[in-house]
Amino acid sequence: MAGDQGYSESVDDIARHQLNFLETLQEDEPEHVITLDTLETQRYCEQKAVFERQAGPDEKRPDRIIRAQEQHGKLVAEMAGTEEEYHLTDVWDDIIAGDVSLLYPPLFFKLIGVIIYGRPTYLRFIDSQPTQLTLVRGVTKKRYLDELFPSERFLLWCYCTILDRIGFSVSDLSARYLKYPQDEFNVVEVSRAQMLVAVEDGDDIAIQLDDDSTVHPNIRRHPIEYKRDSETGKQLREYVAFWRDGGEPTGAGHWKQCAGCRFNPECDLALPRESKGAERNYDWINCTA
Repeated sequence: MAGDQGYSESVDDIARHQLNFLETLQEDEPEHVITLDTLETQRYCEQKAVFERQAGPDEKRPDRIIRAQEQHGKLVAEMAGTEEEYHLTDVWDDIIAGDVSLLYPPLFFKLIGVIIYGRPTYLRFIDSQPTQLTLVRGVTKKRYLDELFPSERFLLWCYCTILDRIGFSVSDLSARYLKYPQDEFNVVEVSRAQMLVAVEDGDDIAIQLDDDSTVHPNIRRHPIEYKRDSETGKQLREYVAFWRDGGEPTGAGHWKQCAGCRFNPECDLALPRESKGAERNYDWINCTA
């Protein structure tokens, strides 16, 4: 929960501002818009952010990234399954009316001259206020299921702070990551897991709990408690400014972070793999990861 953090905007005003951002995006230059996923990439390594900016649209991406994009698309399609068109204006009309449950609307916020854009996997509203925010990620190794990495925690915090900054009450907001093995992805299982989370937060949804887990044996839940944090907010502004102004990269802090990076062969700051017991000396690099 987020304590006594209230809001100062009416839901009608929030909806109008968010829809106005969409109109602005049609006219604005691409470099004035940045996604939260991009900022998470920069949280991992600023050198990687530089390569992301320069990479062409036809660059070959690793299978794990393509797989994650496809699986995310299936989740979105499952939630949007309807024969009728449901436009963003309809979404905000339902939020204002308090007649909505699980959604995935895009969220926009302007910071130091840049429009920040993010789309949570699940966002639940009760009485026109957000009460649950869920991000979902498939992992390539099962040992990653039980750990919430700093970049993931940062991204989840950023989504919460956007809701806070655009004027919503976040006093009753709960947030979490759901992580599942990519090679065992099942869109129904992940969707049911989110519904089970809603049950545990007090909603009356008739789904049987699995005997082995309160969510699902293949899915792990990682909640965070959102709080306004000036240091994390400063970091967010610095990352946005870096992207906006084309700052110099500072690199990662450990060779394991470099080893899994798809830009490793091109990067002149990539740290070499250490042999066991090798002496560490990173004084020459300003680590940010």
